[in-house]
Amino acid sequence: MIERNGRMDPVPYDPDRDFVEQLQDALRQYVAVITEETALGLNRMVMSELIRDLDRSKKFFAETETHAYPITRLISEAMEAGVIRTADAGYATNQLLVLVKGFFFWPEFFLGETPTPASTLDDCVAMFMAHYSSDS
Repeated sequence: MIERNGRMDPVPYDPDRDFVEQLQDALRQYVAVITEETALGLNRMVMSELIRDLDRSKKFFAETETHAYPITRLISEAMEAGVIRTADAGYATNQLLVLVKGFFFWPEFFLGETPTPASTLDDCVAMFMAHYSSDS
């Protein structure tokens, strides 16, 4: 399942483009990857196994700790460029993805539908930027 995230290459920061637009584009692509039907089926199967087996679950989550999400590179390079304030890029990525997955992945995973308006993704990015803006 973790390898499946490799379907989306790490996203580099482009200093010639608006960072917010880059982040929105990357997140839309990420949501498409994680909500694709095959990915959802695989996630459902893996989750059912993790729920049944605590040791397997611990090993899986230990492995995910070393996983870099495709968006991490974009956030890290934007931090290095001073576009957003410097922090732990992995932690910042996780904060953002928790928001995004809460609205787009989990409803699709559990309900088979995403009742969330697409514009909610922009709200997630706005919340992220409110916290990580280099102006704050």
